[in-house]
Amino acid sequence: MRLLAEEAITYLPSTPLSITTPTNSKYDGQLSIADTNPDSICAVSIVRAGDSLLESVREIIPGLRVGKIWIQRNESSKTKEAVHSSTKLPKDIKNQHVILCDPMLATGGSSITALRILVNEYGVDPSKIIFANVISCEDGLEAVFKTFPDIKIVTCFIDDGLNEDKFIMPGLGDYGDRFFNTV
Repeated sequence: MRLLAEEAITYLPSTPLSITTPTNSKYDGQLSIADTNPDSICAVSIVRAGDSLLESVREIIPGLRVGKIWIQRNESSKTKEAVHSSTKLPKDIKNQHVILCDPMLATGGSSITALRILVNEYGVDPSKIIFANVISCEDGLEAVFKTFPDIKIVTCFIDDGLNEDKFIMPGLGDYGDRFFNTV
């Protein structure tokens, strides 16, 4: 999670910075807004599994704002559609860069629901959204990019596909249950 969080943060805007090293050499680098303006960043967790990744993002940028979107897939239906329960976001989120945290991208249902809330209801610019997840599959990636082609997705691995229960295969099952030991 820490490596994924660090990689996602590298996609935030930065400004050029030149320094002189201890060896009196000039080095031209970049300074991230995570260092210069953490108030311009909001990490949004798709509760509950997204909280596992949110912890790592907050370790790196302790002062950033946090939002929560409660979405759960309907396990009793054949399509496993996303069901939105509640949202709590900073009032000025439309002016911020957003790191959307959810470790799994299977069908894209929960992700697209969260993105619609951020973009359509709260006015977040899709090009300012970085969606970080551990494991995805082509079905979910295609669905998200078809609906929101301007977001950035940072994923650790792309698995083979989905089974009949809409779980990523070979995958690892329900990530929230595994991470929070509620299996």
